[in-house]
Amino acid sequence: MRIFRILYGMSLTFIVLCSAFGMLHARADENGVLIRYVGDETCEVCHSSASIGKQFQIWQRSPHARAYRDLGSTEAMTIARKMNIANPQKSPKCLSCHTTATGTHLPNLISTFRSKDGVQCESCHGPGEDYAHYSVMIDPVKSREAGLTIHPDEKTCKTCHNSSSPTFKGFDYQQALARISHPIPKKERMGHS
Repeated sequence: MRIFRILYGMSLTFIVLCSAFGMLHARADENGVLIRYVGDETCEVCHSSASIGKQFQIWQRSPHARAYRDLGSTEAMTIARKMNIANPQKSPKCLSCHTTATGTHLPNLISTFRSKDGVQCESCHGPGEDYAHYSVMIDPVKSREAGLTIHPDEKTCKTCHNSSSPTFKGFDYQQALARISHPIPKKERMGHS
């Protein structure tokens, strides 16, 4: 038992130190560096201004932002019962497409991350720890190098928008992209394309 406590204490110390130095994150990039999810609150700080197209407000009005809340609707409960799911807001099967980073736990999530915020920016644009800083985001090259996916590809969308969804009615990538579009106004674009 004493050895277990020592090993447990050493593990906690290692996790705290690694977190302090930014060494523990959510997924690895091509260099093996792991990256954590920061949550939509972090994105909101910069992406709410008119100069950048009020991107955050566009997302807030989207079905992606409502995805988790929608799991509590009467329609979702009816579908869940047919699938033998007691509570869709707690079912990994439902949460995997109605939230971001399902199944990811601390220290892979920064404290500003809330899964109840639905399908957040990072579902499409990738975990944001390394690109969310203003000094990185203002530089299109730096932001891409830090892991920002400017335009998610069809494969990313079809992770959820596919025939395994009980409400699937087909998926047209170009139409879907147009519906969720939140471009930076041309005069502010600064190389983001």
